[in-house]
Amino acid sequence: MRRLPPLTALRAFEALGRLENVKGAADELNVTPAAITHQIRQLEEHLSVELFSRSNKGMTLTKDGHDFFLVVTQAFELLHEGARKVEGGGSHTLNVNSLPSFASCWLVPRLPRFYATNPGIELEINTVGNPGQPVDFAHLGADVAIRVGPTAEAWPGLAVEKLVHEQMFPVCSPQLLKGPNALRHPRDLARHTLLIVSRRPEGWPEWLNAADRTFGGTCEIDANHGLRFDTIQMATAAAVEGLGVTIGRTPLINDYLESGALVVPFDLEVRSRAAYWLVGHKGTINSRPVQLFRAWLRLELGLPPQHTSAAA
Repeated sequence: MRRLPPLTALRAFEALGRLENVKGAADELNVTPAAITHQIRQLEEHLSVELFSRSNKGMTLTKDGHDFFLVVTQAFELLHEGARKVEGGGSHTLNVNSLPSFASCWLVPRLPRFYATNPGIELEINTVGNPGQPVDFAHLGADVAIRVGPTAEAWPGLAVEKLVHEQMFPVCSPQLLKGPNALRHPRDLARHTLLIVSRRPEGWPEWLNAADRTFGGTCEIDANHGLRFDTIQMATAAAVEGLGVTIGRTPLINDYLESGALVVPFDLEVRSRAAYWLVGHKGTINSRPVQLFRAWLRLELGLPPQHTSAAA
């Protein structure tokens, strides 16, 4: 059997492949930049393949390097998971990287039910990172991630499973359904303030177009004019306080509707183009903690059991 590559060289390769910066990789591993480049040369000699292309701008992964990077990343994830199992004495910590809105509005309020049925698993939920960028599990320190996207092709090389599309519709405080300016018809929105989430432009334009086709009277309402917020959570909080009307998105809005903090003034909803997805490494998606979390997610979302599929 051929000798495995040196672990030190693999660590240097993973750090440099992830950061694409020799100094950054050196700082992370607490070594010199020269040590990083030496380890990379040693690894390339061991594998008899060029892993990085060199230029004045730095070092970038070759195609062979990119393919090997995916393998090394998955291998480190498996080692990390195995170490946690040994250290935990049978208990498991599952790190979930989530969209902030999904975590705060839907996931966290349901954690008591998860722990009641899965006492041997501790969830560590974080929202760091840019949801619009490729999922870097090693950098995020996550086992799985919850993301929004149109198709599975948004995460090539990873295991993905579609959860749900958002259903979108106006929601407001119950007080906006009372008095002389009460919301009774979609055209009444012209007398109220629209609460807009600047990072999620989908919502108001689509709903107002559908309302004009169904009820009429909304074509003159400007979907871009109103109070702007950069998160769904803030726009929702503003709606609870009666500052205006926002677009509610299931499943995020469900708890607010059940409690009566927000109400639905019109019987019309539209489906978002993007869906929520559970994303993970092919090497770890079938681990027992991930599968238990996945099954619980589907149960809470009212979805039938389904096999995880790998993105192309």
